[in-house]
Amino acid sequence: MISSRGTPVLVHATDPVSRALEELQFAVGEGPAVDAQVTGEPVLVGDLTGRANGDSRWPALRAEADALGVGALFAFPIVVGSVALGSLDLYRRLPGGLDRDQLSRSLATADDVGGSLLAADAPTTDDPTAYPMTVHRAAGMVMVQLGTSIDVALVRLRAAAYADSSAVTTVALDVLEGRRRFVKDDA
Repeated sequence: MISSRGTPVLVHATDPVSRALEELQFAVGEGPAVDAQVTGEPVLVGDLTGRANGDSRWPALRAEADALGVGALFAFPIVVGSVALGSLDLYRRLPGGLDRDQLSRSLATADDVGGSLLAADAPTTDDPTAYPMTVHRAAGMVMVQLGTSIDVALVRLRAAAYADSSAVTTVALDVLEGRRRFVKDDA
């Protein structure tokens, strides 16, 4: 989902690989989910390796997704009217596109999710590794540590997670629990 500030918010992941893919797209700020949310159009990547068609988008994401054993990634925007709420992302271990029935069901599911979100209160979770609250609370601490804006602090959290090959929520928990501090660069 997209927060009112435009920040990606993980609401649900079906397994560790899907969680890692969402964390990765959040950390690097690129990928099919990001593009689907910006354009409002599905982004269907049947061969995430790019070997079959020479597609070179999202280089940082591609290498990491390959390490996760992901061969294809499909992002369906969750849009209600003209409002982008987020995306429904599906992955496949082996490269390959979606057939007509799979594409039709995926589009319908994204529409259903959008309708359900409008009819319900904001999603909540008891999972301490869920963001946005964990990440946003940590970003607030990083903001104070660096004396910078919240947006810059969030970028620093995401960059640290990517550099450490960790989930953003892992770095955020380290900040919240005092195991990690950010310092101003001397440069």
